[in-house]
Amino acid sequence: MVIVKIYNLIKKYMRKIIVLIFMVMALCACTNSVEGDAKKQMEITMKELAKDPSSVIISDVKTMFSNDSLCILHFKFSAKNGFGAMRTSMYEYVYLVHNRFTDNEKRRESVIDLEDKNEKSVLEKAHSNYNEKFLETDSIASLKDKDRKAWHIYMAANMHMIFGGRTVGKDKYDIDNW
Repeated sequence: MVIVKIYNLIKKYMRKIIVLIFMVMALCACTNSVEGDAKKQMEITMKELAKDPSSVIISDVKTMFSNDSLCILHFKFSAKNGFGAMRTSMYEYVYLVHNRFTDNEKRRESVIDLEDKNEKSVLEKAHSNYNEKFLETDSIASLKDKDRKAWHIYMAANMHMIFGGRTVGKDKYDIDNW
């Protein structure tokens, strides 16, 4: 008797269960891959920038901000310098995707030495801009606080990329790639 009731319940709700399973699978497929791409590209870039790529050690990687088009990582980077001595420093890696899911998608990156007193990190710039309400229109000012912060981080990253970033991968508008 109990088995029949369970069977009838399963039969009654099977369609809803299957739809729910597909919805969960679709949601999992749409998760933020920008963070994973950023971590992979960060390692490639840091080895490219190092004098001795085989000596590169990346540790203490912390995701400071991540959404569907921007990822900011802080990490400790150690590598041999030109004299053969190991040097360790904290860095900020910024990975930005423009025009995601279009034919004109561009990925840009930037590396900032957090111990360089002459340069502010993107997060420091964003925090300062947020406090000063820099470039805020009425529509931005009316956003929820979390969204306003995200907007300032995104704008600071974009501005930083104009002056200090580089394109990742092939750029179809780069003359060398024509």
